[in-house]
Amino acid sequence: MGERRWLLAGGAIAAVQMVVFVTVVGDLRPGYDADRNWVSQLSLGPGGWLASVNFAVCGILVVLCGLGLGAARTPGRAATWAVRLVVCSGSCLVGIAVVPTDPGIGYPPDVPAADTLVGLLHKIISVALGGAGIAAAVLLGRYLGSWARAAGLAVATVMAAAFVTGSVLVLLDAGGVLPGAPSGLLERVALYAGLGWTGTVAVVLLARGARTTSTRTRRAAGGHV
Repeated sequence: MGERRWLLAGGAIAAVQMVVFVTVVGDLRPGYDADRNWVSQLSLGPGGWLASVNFAVCGILVVLCGLGLGAARTPGRAATWAVRLVVCSGSCLVGIAVVPTDPGIGYPPDVPAADTLVGLLHKIISVALGGAGIAAAVLLGRYLGSWARAAGLAVATVMAAAFVTGSVLVLLDAGGVLPGAPSGLLERVALYAGLGWTGTVAVVLLARGARTTSTRTRRAAGGHV
């Protein structure tokens, strides 16, 4: 049980870490527009390696959380796929850390936009992350009961709307049709919602586990009286 608690804690830590890092570094980075530019663009320019490390650590924490969910041994195909999708999401975050994005939509400043094979691979990994995260949000609700199923569906809906709209806007921005479009803001909505929901599920399971352990301890103590 102790090992599972540490694994689940990774989900909560990852959510907080990503929000804090991106907010602080995005505000401090010259020329970076948090509404327009995407999170992965923080890996470009001076100090970009810190953003890559952030993605890698966050991804590893999400993978560990997925393993913790698997240790819960919740029956059913939905639970099995939820674990797989969470692990897949974490792996995609690590992939984003390893495969950098291309410069574009105004960042880094004074650097011309580029379209490379490495950048294309980064985009493919990002799409995989979005799809896995949205599907995981729906299935994670199965761990917490009927109210969480509705919550998971709501989170997935927000994620899908934000991710798809953001993807369209970034293409329009890059093509000069809609310069300065807030695609980065929408990406953050999708990313933070997914990580936040995963962290919430992990925290609730941690609390339930703590209550179960406490109840068993009291019963065991009562049996020896």
